[in-house]
Amino acid sequence: MLSTALPTEIRGGVCTGPEKPKEDGATARGPGRVTVISDRVFDFRDYPTAKQDEVISGVNGAIVRMQRCVILGGIKAVLAGNGDHPGNDVRYARWDLEDCVIIGAGRRCPEAQDGTTVTMLRCWVHDFGQAFDVRAFGGWAHRGARIIAEDCLFTQSELWPWGLDLLTAMTDLGNHIGQAVNDYGLAALLRPRTYLPGPCRGLTADTGGLALATRCYRNRPWIKIDGCNNYIDRAAARQIVAQIQGACPDMTPYLGQGLTGFFDIATA
Repeated sequence: MLSTALPTEIRGGVCTGPEKPKEDGATARGPGRVTVISDRVFDFRDYPTAKQDEVISGVNGAIVRMQRCVILGGIKAVLAGNGDHPGNDVRYARWDLEDCVIIGAGRRCPEAQDGTTVTMLRCWVHDFGQAFDVRAFGGWAHRGARIIAEDCLFTQSELWPWGLDLLTAMTDLGNHIGQAVNDYGLAALLRPRTYLPGPCRGLTADTGGLALATRCYRNRPWIKIDGCNNYIDRAAARQIVAQIQGACPDMTPYLGQGLTGFFDIATA
């Protein structure tokens, strides 16, 4: 049943890594308990990747409201549902991300599974795959979960983020093929989606998951946004970034400029 406890609040400040190696930067716990994370910067860029797990996770049917947060780096940004309590995740788990930014994370931007519902309103996911561990992707809904994105951006700063680093590209593709075979068996080898590289996976859905998107932006035509029925142009995307900038903590100390200036350069 839904918890009657007061919401847990994590408000403001900067997190530069977990309290202990291999723990999460923040963990929301259910069932049915509300956690509010707002006005906070998670800067994992300088924390050793070998000691990281999720930047933010929710388990056992947690209800999470993320507002005006920025994640910089991190091999795994946001995991909604971790597979340990699928029953409670189906019954209770819901995430609302509003005016949030994820820059340079490796994957799970966000990842939703086990019937969890995630809504994204005015969110920007940029350079997913940069902090690489085994494979890259932006948002991913699977195992019956849903991600619903409105007025969101999924962008890459480079024509190809890994340049001439063929080893990373081959590792990414090999692990996506392996994941697909785990999910679909050998029939996966006949599915074109199996061979989609991680930097192309802006928002995708598999194994009964659902991705719905409207008024979204991609700056590269090869970035896949499943279920998007209305792409917006660069000018409209910049207006969304300006709105996010007005809500989020000032990014000048972290990016050398505000979000709109960073958008102008990084997505050209």
